[in-house]
Amino acid sequence: MKKIFPLLFLLAIVFQSCDHIENPIPETSAINWDLYPFDTIANPYPWPVWTSNTNTVKRILLEDFTGHTCTNCPAAATIAKQLEDDNVGKVIVASVHASPSGTFQAVQLPEFVTDFQTTAGNIYVNEMENFLGNPMGTVNRTSNGFAGSVWFFDSDWSSAVTNELAGSLIANIQLEYNYYPQTNGLFIHTESEFNSSLTGDYNLIIYLIRDAVEAPQKLNNGTTEEEYEHHAVLTDNINGTWGDAIVNGSVNAGDKFYNDYSYQLTDPNNDSTFDISNLSLIAYLCDRSTYEVIQVIKTELTP
Repeated sequence: MKKIFPLLFLLAIVFQSCDHIENPIPETSAINWDLYPFDTIANPYPWPVWTSNTNTVKRILLEDFTGHTCTNCPAAATIAKQLEDDNVGKVIVASVHASPSGTFQAVQLPEFVTDFQTTAGNIYVNEMENFLGNPMGTVNRTSNGFAGSVWFFDSDWSSAVTNELAGSLIANIQLEYNYYPQTNGLFIHTESEFNSSLTGDYNLIIYLIRDAVEAPQKLNNGTTEEEYEHHAVLTDNINGTWGDAIVNGSVNAGDKFYNDYSYQLTDPNNDSTFDISNLSLIAYLCDRSTYEVIQVIKTELTP
């Protein structure tokens, strides 16, 4: 079973003498320290040391809503991947296997045995209105899509990406992590910084992505590709469907917010697609009322 434990990054340090740290781990922390495989006294947890964020690039989250029996979806996936390749470091793709009916995403034995659906993906297609069917997608979830919604047809993704890339950078994110294969424990730390003063409610959401998963996919010529490579598959939300609220009401330019999580990954011995070298994290800030993404980053995990 996977476990997630958000924590408050409060370093409460109790001194018995001027040099001795009695408790290097904050007692108020809700993190699951069972995932940290070392003695916390002899080997204190390596908290990140944040440096100034010098990024000047506005990045785009392209969510490709797809399904393994959707025959038009492979063509859309190709468009998404091409936009990512053409805008390296600027366009970040997440493939979300979801639709309101779940028809194209359903497990169909004996061939389509992989269930790519996620709780969050199923909620997104129902709560964000005017989703017509796969393949559709979001481009920073801006409301310039079909019928003034966040949903864009794949033929419109390129122009939507171009428009978004021309926008200003109003926030930045940094992410650091520690991974412990002994427990499959992943510890995630983020810094969210606002470059502009804003009014509204803003959330931080973190996706767990499997970079490549080979599984059957129906094609538009009536055949099935048995070893189709599903790209950038949304696998879980580290901190829930809508993430964590970090701004409620207003925020000033220069304000910074820190969030910390622990998460137990699926054992790669049970499923090789969860090998750490095949995993990434996508972290983004969004306006909770409009869904719009104001900044996103992708962090590839390594052993």
